Amino acid sequence: MTWKPRGWAFLPLAFAVALSALLIACWGGVERRILVVGVNQRPLTLDPHHHNDSVTWAVLCNFYEGLVSFSADMKIEPSLAESWENVDPTHWRFHLRHDVRFHRGELFRAADVVASFERARTDPHSAIRHHLLGVTRMTAIDDLTVMVETDGPSPTLVNRLVFLPVVPSSDAKLPEITEPNGTGPYRVVRHDNPDWLLARAWPGWRGLPDIREVKFIFDIDNHQLFRRFLEGEIDLMRQLPEDQLGELRAFPHVRAEPQPRLAVHMFSISVPEGDSTAARALADVRVRRAILLGCDRQRLVGEVYRGTAEVASQCVHPAVFGYDPTVVVAPYDPREARALLSQAGFPNGFDVTINHSPAQAVMIPAIIEDLGKIGIRVTAHEVQWDQLQDRMREGRTEIAPFGWACSTGDAGDFLTSCVHSLSPALGLGRDNYAHFHDARVDSLIEQAERELDGGKRLLLLQAAQRRTLEMLPYLPLLERVLFLGASDRVDVVRRHDQWQWVAAYRWRASK
Repeated sequence: MTWKPRGWAFLPLAFAVALSALLIACWGGVERRILVVGVNQRPLTLDPHHHNDSVTWAVLCNFYEGLVSFSADMKIEPSLAESWENVDPTHWRFHLRHDVRFHRGELFRAADVVASFERARTDPHSAIRHHLLGVTRMTAIDDLTVMVETDGPSPTLVNRLVFLPVVPSSDAKLPEITEPNGTGPYRVVRHDNPDWLLARAWPGWRGLPDIREVKFIFDIDNHQLFRRFLEGEIDLMRQLPEDQLGELRAFPHVRAEPQPRLAVHMFSISVPEGDSTAARALADVRVRRAILLGCDRQRLVGEVYRGTAEVASQCVHPAVFGYDPTVVVAPYDPREARALLSQAGFPNGFDVTINHSPAQAVMIPAIIEDLGKIGIRVTAHEVQWDQLQDRMREGRTEIAPFGWACSTGDAGDFLTSCVHSLSPALGLGRDNYAHFHDARVDSLIEQAERELDGGKRLLLLQAAQRRTLEMLPYLPLLERVLFLGASDRVDVVRRHDQWQWVAAYRWRASK
């Protein structure tokens, strides 16, 4: 006799199948709710004080916080400090948040801020010491109050404190922090593989973010990372390769999000020593203006950078405090450029050298062609960026392209570093690649660095910029735009500082 199971006999099997399907679905759902972010560089370190690298900031900002932070459009916002006031020209009082804990559970206190400051200031491996210039002391008045003393009026102090991540006092004693323990919206749960890092949302003072888990994948081959993005392995890609943006059209589940940058790309003009033709020419402001007018920067935008740039009117980005909206873009005018060269005594042009890094090589042929049309004969030499920077500092370049981002969100960043004449005693002019000196500009910059009234300081910064554009030690070229790759599962927030602030992202509703 053959046994035939009755209907109820199927229940255990049906239940098992249904349960398995449910578990698979649930697991798949959990797996799908991990945001995967592709980054085309490994963080230099997990120690928040031992780097000043843009990619490392972009990752570590999720784990560590400072007293203040930047909004997406570079406005200062409270972070670990709820509020602050300028007590007098050299003292600032910061009031800290209550009931904030580090990822290992320690209660956040003023002593942690002081210990982090001392570590960043004295650690031989500190890479953020320059952000603390002028700060002479930090004192814990009580558990939730910190007093900051400076050696003079310091209008950019609060901006610079964005770059002082706070760690517990115990961690501040370590020679190298290898286990992140901050107060940020995510805590690291796995980092044993150099190619990826897993983090989980932290129920801190901000509350739980919408994205509960995030996996950062690091791959120095940006094109390989791009393939993984197109195949759906990655939800977000920090920087899409510009030469492959067109491929996105064939993949409806992904999109390119314009990512503004603070960097302005420009030429540094350094007058060589001696009485060579190039030295005499580059020393004349009319020649420097002719070079600017002779470069078809709109052509660079369209043909070289495929629309991923804008022509710059000045040397700081529009999102930066101190930008002057009254300054208009210098036009492409080869006829006027030739006239200026003739007025300066160079009707037949002259020979000049451009030294450039590999990253700038793509635009050099167009520059050579444009300047050749007005009689300036260019010889180009490619060198690695670190070597080029050394040559620029030593005055061994004639024309050199470089980019500068005012990471503090303030034009004083560029003006004090690149425009003010070299003054080691004042800590000014450290990156004055043009070896420029103008007493009037120096005075305006120095006044701005002492002025605590925001309105007055804005006028001083703008005046310094206008004077710099009259003298043209630097020729503003372009503001570059990068693109963040995003899948159709997530909404992102664009940031001018390019920090990958995952706590602001949101899952999209399932279709």
